[in-house]
Amino acid sequence: MFDRKFAYHYLFAITVVGIASYFSDKIKQGLSSNDAENQLIRQYLLNESPLYGFNRPKLWIHSTYEKNARQWKDFYSRNSTDLNQPYIHLTIKSIINHCGNDFNICLIDDETFSRLIPTWEINMETVPEPARAMYRELGMMKLLYLYGGVVVPNSFLCLRSLAPLVADGSTFFAEEVNRTCNVVKKQENTCFLPGTRIMGAPKASPVIKDLVEFLEKRNSFPHFNAEHVFLGEVQQKILSLAHATVIDGSLVGVKNNKKKPILLEDLLSENFLDLDEKAYGIYIPADQVLTRPKYQWFAYLTSAEVLATNAVITKYLKASAVDEYTKDMHTMKSVTTI
Repeated sequence: MFDRKFAYHYLFAITVVGIASYFSDKIKQGLSSNDAENQLIRQYLLNESPLYGFNRPKLWIHSTYEKNARQWKDFYSRNSTDLNQPYIHLTIKSIINHCGNDFNICLIDDETFSRLIPTWEINMETVPEPARAMYRELGMMKLLYLYGGVVVPNSFLCLRSLAPLVADGSTFFAEEVNRTCNVVKKQENTCFLPGTRIMGAPKASPVIKDLVEFLEKRNSFPHFNAEHVFLGEVQQKILSLAHATVIDGSLVGVKNNKKKPILLEDLLSENFLDLDEKAYGIYIPADQVLTRPKYQWFAYLTSAEVLATNAVITKYLKASAVDEYTKDMHTMKSVTTI
């Protein structure tokens, strides 16, 4: 005779298997749905589809959302992962205002890499620094190789359209203030070096492919450190590439007409910048705003307070906004958050 005790065990086992099977199907459907959605984004949103983006080149603006205590969501939260840097909203707006008619602007973050790069398998949320910054640099380079376009930091104050930079279809890298130190190569004597903060390339650029392979090899080492940063390995690699165009730092606001660096202390002072009249914009070093105690106040200001300061950068923020009102407002701007 069949034991009732075993019947309960069998019934329980069947129930567990049924529930597991149900949730497994749901998870598979969710993953399949996400994969299908990402495929649609890659196929129609970014691959020159006539259905979206008006066949404009892409302009990539990456934002990093780190836990901070600059603004609390409530009294008990004490921190948040929001950007909490209102001046960056103004700089992003300046990019959209001046470049939205010529580019398909893509606002992205670390989660975008897994959506747009088919082979991306890195969970950026679980990767610590400095490895996260290294993988982020690789992710931006892969996006540029797969889809082409221009990469600009979200703290870039745009003064005019960046369209002329991509007109000839070349691969370019803008100069940055040299903060590296390599005694062997004596690059400490060089005030400016090309970097990856502001760069552009057509899709499948051989130059970008070389850099992707270089970064993949660098990231393959099991022990991460910041040696590559202060040695300027990426900058030296760019200098060694034969077909890479270097954009003068005066055109992106890191160098004045006297060929001297424009530093954060210059931007937040009341002194004249002596900026090149052909400059596309001014790069604000957002990382220094957060790490240098003397200038952290700038990150805490609201947008209205930023526009009320006497800092010279405020004058350019206002000038950028005024320029937009003089333009044709009927042209459709293409902006996408991915």
